[in-house]
Amino acid sequence: MRISHNLVIDFFRKNNRMPKFDNAGDFNIFSVLSDSSLNAEKTIIKEQVENDVRRLLDELPVDQKEVLMMRIYNDMSFKEISDRTGVSINTALGRMRYALINLRKIIDKHNIVLTN
Repeated sequence: MRISHNLVIDFFRKNNRMPKFDNAGDFNIFSVLSDSSLNAEKTIIKEQVENDVRRLLDELPVDQKEVLMMRIYNDMSFKEISDRTGVSINTALGRMRYALINLRKIIDKHNIVLTN
């Protein structure tokens, strides 16, 4: 009997010391608390997606792959790409456009789903 009495007293003391959070309003604490770091599963998925993208890029013609790599991975402007490749800006834009179109075709052909 004494043990249960002490447990009840401990319970009420503990609850009075700790502030309580009521999630009845618009604010949701779980929307703020999230772990955005990569765990093992997310790391493996990220690596698989990156490998799939590399294999897809290998199927593109060299000129389209070159422009796409400079634009996406090197963050170069089309002016910089045209200067580096020795073609006009419109040609660089066209190669980028065709690269994206061909990537979509390759993805559809192989039924690939790229999620991250």
